[in-house]
Amino acid sequence: MEGDHAFMEFTYVTNPGAAWSLFSDYPEVLTLLAIFALISIFIFRKHLEMDRPLIQFVFGAITGGIAGNLGDRLFRDPAAVVDFIDVFLPVVNYDYPIFNIADSAIFIGAISYLIIGLVESKQKARSTVSTTL
Repeated sequence: MEGDHAFMEFTYVTNPGAAWSLFSDYPEVLTLLAIFALISIFIFRKHLEMDRPLIQFVFGAITGGIAGNLGDRLFRDPAAVVDFIDVFLPVVNYDYPIFNIADSAIFIGAISYLIIGLVESKQKARSTVSTTL
C-alpha cells in the first residue's frame, strides 16, 4: 500500500554533517571538533568523576560514539559518516532523520549525564535542607 511505513528500516546514506546534516559544508571542522572533544574528555577525566562506574558507562558511550563517527570521517573520502537507521513515528507521521549507532551512543550518554546531574543536585539540595533543620 502506498503511504505505509515500517516503524524502522535500514537505509544506507552518508552524511558529511552533524545531526540533521547540520554543518554539512564543514566536514573538516567537525573532524577537528571530534578530535578536540576526545582529547578534552581525556585531559579533564579526573574532573568528570570517571572513578564512578555509572559515569564511566556514560562517558564510554559518549567517547565511543565520537570515536565511531570520527573513524568514518577519517577513513572515508569524502569525509562523512554512514547513517543507516531510519525510524518512522506513525503517531505523529514523522520520519526521523536517519542516524547510526554512534549517534545513539552519544545521545544516550549525554542525556544520561544530564539526568544523573539533575538527580544528584536534587539529592544534595535535600540533604542540605535536612542537615540545616
